[in-house]
Amino acid sequence: MPNIQVNGTSLYYETHGSGVPIVFIHGHLSSHHMFEPQVEYFSKRAKVIVLDLRGYGNSGKLDVEVEDIVDTQCRDLKELLDKLNLPKVTLVGCSSGSLLVQKFAEAYPDSVNALVLVDSYFYGPCGPFGTKNGIWKLLEACSWISYYLPAEFFLRSLRVTYHRWVPAYSILRNELFHKRPTESVKQRMALLRTDFNSGLSRLRMPVLCVAGRQSEWFVNQMNKAVEWFACAQKAVIEDAIYPSHLCQPLEFNRILLNFLIDQQLFRLEQQHSG
Repeated sequence: MPNIQVNGTSLYYETHGSGVPIVFIHGHLSSHHMFEPQVEYFSKRAKVIVLDLRGYGNSGKLDVEVEDIVDTQCRDLKELLDKLNLPKVTLVGCSSGSLLVQKFAEAYPDSVNALVLVDSYFYGPCGPFGTKNGIWKLLEACSWISYYLPAEFFLRSLRVTYHRWVPAYSILRNELFHKRPTESVKQRMALLRTDFNSGLSRLRMPVLCVAGRQSEWFVNQMNKAVEWFACAQKAVIEDAIYPSHLCQPLEFNRILLNFLIDQQLFRLEQQHSG
C-alpha cells in the first residue's frame, strides 16, 4: 500500500474492501497495526482505511511545533480523505486517537458521519487530573524517560498483563519494537496541552463510546463523556482491558456493526456471509 504526500508530509495508509467508508485512527505509541482484527472483519463489509499518523509507523516526521501537532494531524487526515475522494466517513479512534477524531469532527463536522471513541479519555491543558500540580508534571516528565528504554525492558510486564488476551499481546509487543521515542514524547506533550472537551456539546453526529469492563478508569471516563455529547451512547465490553477492541475483537466488531446499522450508515444486505 502507498505513502501519499499530504500537508507537507508523507502518510502511510491502506484501503481494504469497498462500500461505506470507515477510518480507524490508532492511539499513542501505536500504528495502523492496532486495528488488524477490524480490517479483516470490516473489509468484507465496508471500505476500511487505516493509516499511520504523522510521527508514527511508516509516516513522515513529527516536524511541527508541539502546540500545532494535533491540528496539523487533523489537516493531514482531511487532505488524505480529500485525495481518496471520501467526502464523509465514520471515524473510529482508540485512546489518544479518539481525541484526535473529536478535534477533527470539531474542525470538519461535514466530513463525519459518526464517531466511535474506544477506551478514550478526556482532559484539557491542565492534564488528566484537572490540575497544574507541579508534582504531577514532574512525574509525567520522568515517565518520558521510559520511551527511550529498549522494548525488551517491557516484555515481561506486557506478557503478564495480557496473558489472557494473546492476540492483543502479539500486536502490542510488535508495536513496542517500532516506537519512535522523541516523536512520541512530542505527541504526549501536545496531547497534554490540548483542550479536547471544549466543543463536544456542539457535535451533532452520533457518537459511540466503548470501554473494557476491566479498565475501571476508562469506564468512568466513558460515562462522563456520554454526558458531554448531544447524541451519544455507550457500550462496555466484558473481560477486556485497554485496548478493548483487541482484547475482545469479535464482541467489539459486533458492537460497531450494530451501531452502524442502527444509525442507518450500514445496511444489512451489505454484509457478506461468514
